[in-house]
Amino acid sequence: MLILMSTNTGPIQATVSQQPRSAFLEFLQAITGVFVVVYDGQHALKFTLGRAGSVVGPGVHWKWPIIEAYRIADTRHTTIELEKQAIQLRDDLVYEVGARAVYQITHLRRALIEIDNLLVGLRNRMVITIQRVVKAQDRESIRDLHRMVAAVLDEMAPVEEQWGIKIHEFGFSTLSPTPETLEITQLRKLAEEKLSLFQQFRRSEGMDTTAAVALISGSVVALRPSELQDRVPEPPLPEALPAEPAPDWDEGGTS
Repeated sequence: MLILMSTNTGPIQATVSQQPRSAFLEFLQAITGVFVVVYDGQHALKFTLGRAGSVVGPGVHWKWPIIEAYRIADTRHTTIELEKQAIQLRDDLVYEVGARAVYQITHLRRALIEIDNLLVGLRNRMVITIQRVVKAQDRESIRDLHRMVAAVLDEMAPVEEQWGIKIHEFGFSTLSPTPETLEITQLRKLAEEKLSLFQQFRRSEGMDTTAAVALISGSVVALRPSELQDRVPEPPLPEALPAEPAPDWDEGGTS
């Protein structure tokens, strides 16, 4: 059965087999106004002269027009998707964070009376909670997803009690650094690797600072005179052959 969640109206969409029957019953309900239909997976809160009364389950419930009214809500497990948001960590890195949760209405009276729109209110409250939890992290603690999920659920516990809901599942659908933050982290990692190589060349290879830095950065540095003495001399270039003497021409043009 496919029924979209609605906190103040009837079912929006039903299965093919139930759709003709629900349309006919809703037509009779609108014309007569003496009964209300609650489908499987739904509950309704009865109001008498504006005062909340009992909660009823699926079925056909009769009512007095004008005096009595019913508000129907889906009480099955419902998935809520939170859009991605950019959140700055305490060490100034920026992450894109998205989340998803599965909740269920467990106390219909609170869900319909304590808040005007449960879905909108729950989404806004979860966004604020996620921002507060993620902002308290840094580049190291942001990797501990289990601890952050537990922190979000702990902060949402009073909301569950107040609004009559239960969050069964919660998780981060997106948790990744922005391109600018990713570039910063990659540059830091590269700097740490070069520092490690520099210390290794200095301690293990016995290089001086200039040679170690040149080797890491790929630069060419002139050697000192003391280093030139230790180098193997190159073989000498071959000597040039002596030039032949020019012929001695006489005035007649013969030698």
